Amino acid sequence: MRSLTVLCCFVLGATAVAISALADERCPGKTPQNFKKEAYDFSTNSSVDKNGKIIRYSVCVVNKSQDGWLRISWFIPLLADRWVPPGDVVDQIRYSADPAARPVLGCIKYGNLKDKVVSQFLGDASDEQKSGMSNEASCRQEAGVEAPPTDTIELPPDGVTEATRLYVPSDFADPTNSMLALDIAYGVKPNPDGNGYTSYFGYTANPVVAGSKADAEQIRMRPKFSAGADALYAAFREQVTKDHVSLAKSGGFQFSISGSTQWSVQPAFYEFVDKDDNVLSSFSIPLFAPADRRQ
Repeated sequence: MRSLTVLCCFVLGATAVAISALADERCPGKTPQNFKKEAYDFSTNSSVDKNGKIIRYSVCVVNKSQDGWLRISWFIPLLADRWVPPGDVVDQIRYSADPAARPVLGCIKYGNLKDKVVSQFLGDASDEQKSGMSNEASCRQEAGVEAPPTDTIELPPDGVTEATRLYVPSDFADPTNSMLALDIAYGVKPNPDGNGYTSYFGYTANPVVAGSKADAEQIRMRPKFSAGADALYAAFREQVTKDHVSLAKSGGFQFSISGSTQWSVQPAFYEFVDKDDNVLSSFSIPLFAPADRRQ
């Protein structure tokens, strides 16, 4: 396993260098780092928004190459198996009850997902704990979703709303010529009776290149929630589908969770897979699980 040197007060290897630099304005934050090796050239950054009752942590990645797509997995901050267009940026947000942001080191796989670097980002206590886990050291895919959350939180009274763009190929063997752009709106809204919340997810899918073989109907989406999040799985399977959601040009779904006054933030992935169950991409959304009763 080859390692890279991260110049951010940490020396991690000797074959390549990650240099702190001014951040791309599309990827703002306080932990800018650049990574360049052979055909791959990308940068990372992170930030924290402490306005409101819930803390909003975010990370972002810029693909500085103007020629090729970048496939990347940054496990702890939940940016897993994502595609970044040439010269473009992707980001990922997560929620926390912990306002004490601190620098955390997280493993990144990129390219063919065999190459690895380590990048610093702003995280909470749970992120810091995961950074020291053996599975993070070996860059396992499960890093960032295995440890159950410990802090409890009240639901945001006005809910939360997020929007982003996700890139998903419909052909595992030919991602460049089958890439779709999914414009996603998601979030949570309090239930009208004040008991719990409703999670919603909506999207539109369009080929990145008009006339290409990109086909949303070849893609399925399935939930991959944290270990022990039985209440979330039960709600999804009862109110949405027992197996998976087949994509189309546009669509969406929602499901409700109730029966609690205290909640824990749960990292929840939606995996996008083909008919042979190859993972094409994945996307993390923050959900809430009941914290004052057995799940």
